[in-house]
Amino acid sequence: MPTLYPPTGHFPTHPQDLERETLDEAYNELRVAYRGLMVSRGLFRSKADQNRAAMQELETKLRAIAEREASVRQEAYEMLEIVTNVVGELEDAGDDLVNEFGLYQKGRRTYQGGSFIGRLIKAVATFIRRWTGTKQQLAVIVEQQQAVQRSLEATDGQDR
Repeated sequence: MPTLYPPTGHFPTHPQDLERETLDEAYNELRVAYRGLMVSRGLFRSKADQNRAAMQELETKLRAIAEREASVRQEAYEMLEIVTNVVGELEDAGDDLVNEFGLYQKGRRTYQGGSFIGRLIKAVATFIRRWTGTKQQLAVIVEQQQAVQRSLEATDGQDR
């Protein structure tokens, strides 16, 4: 329960009109009120300093979270770009393979299959080369994903 201090009107405005005993009482009451005020001010200042320190700590933690989130987001965008490139290359290689096979099928019926089979074999070789390259890119994605997961697990619970 906070201490209630007397209002300023409680103290005499003209101390020269008071008797010595009343003056001493008023002085002692002022002294006690002033002491209480100083204690209260010290407590307030201490709490303000604690709150300021807590705010600075919170700011530091929030900045660390934001930096980590930015790092994770950047890595996620890099992985997404790799996946997009992989899918695009596989689509292109698959389309080339389907197109060349279709041309081979048509050419075989007209006895012109010889030139088309060469292009079909070339499309198959391109598909295999792209497939091998994309498997290597997939390994990079898996490594990055595991690194991000380890990073998140290592810092999990430290921000709360």
